[in-house]
Amino acid sequence: MTKEPLFEVENDVLDKVIKHYGRSKKSFDDDVATIRRWMSNQLHFPEILDNKIIENFLIMNKCSIERTKEKIDMYYTVRSTLEDIYGSINPHLPHMQESMEIFSIVPHPKLTKEMNRVFFSKVRKENLMDKLQPENCLRFVINLQEIRIREDVAFGDILVGDWNGVCASFITKISPTMLYKTLVVVYEKVFSARLKAVYCINMHPISIKIMELAKKIMKPKLAARIHILPNAEELKQHIPEDILPKEFGGTGSSFDELHELLKKKMLEEKNLFDHLDKLRVNENLRPEKLTNDEKLGFYGNFKKLDLD
Repeated sequence: MTKEPLFEVENDVLDKVIKHYGRSKKSFDDDVATIRRWMSNQLHFPEILDNKIIENFLIMNKCSIERTKEKIDMYYTVRSTLEDIYGSINPHLPHMQESMEIFSIVPHPKLTKEMNRVFFSKVRKENLMDKLQPENCLRFVINLQEIRIREDVAFGDILVGDWNGVCASFITKISPTMLYKTLVVVYEKVFSARLKAVYCINMHPISIKIMELAKKIMKPKLAARIHILPNAEELKQHIPEDILPKEFGGTGSSFDELHELLKKKMLEEKNLFDHLDKLRVNENLRPEKLTNDEKLGFYGNFKKLDLD
């Protein structure tokens, strides 16, 4: 049975994106081949990625071959290093299915005219928020990203977050270590998504303080792209109305409809997630020893972060 893609991508999007980074289709394809040859010589890797995934890693890293190599290495390495996250990340596990029903982050299938992908996050069952763990939210985002790098092509990402229902008890569960793993290790050192903007609505005062804390461990350029809006009506100035879900004041598909599409997709991809569960690097075969302070950061550098 043919699987329906979660993301709608026009045929010319890839060409437009790589052209933006000053590459021709031929030179881009040559870079993909270069990465594949490099991967074949990395005996500590558990596999060689498909061309589509390599293409997305190149795009995420502005077509830099060396940065792409580093991120692909980290893509596999963190599965062992962050065992507390990746050890129970499969979306078919009971705690993950429960978490998806409580809180969800969904993509809109269509790109904006600027070729950006818009994501919406929202609490779905406020009465169960006391059961939600921040680690499961991070796992959810990683699982979504696994689907994206196999299907999507986009110039950048826009995240719209409705904080209504995000209670204080949940916020207090978010530790500095959790923020670091989310913002630095997964976001910066693995996926390197090109975040164009974050729009937050219905934020609790405590949530705003958490956001201020998060900004302190972000790069200034990233922190400047986070915007707190007074209400959903303000979103229409930044997001096309036909992409905004009804719950966010737009005319697009409802949040629940988008959630059901994503839920169905994750269920369809059971074989993929079962496969990902098994992927680990063999450190005994690594050609050069990994330096934690330089590559992962959270062993040595985390202690040096100023979070006051």
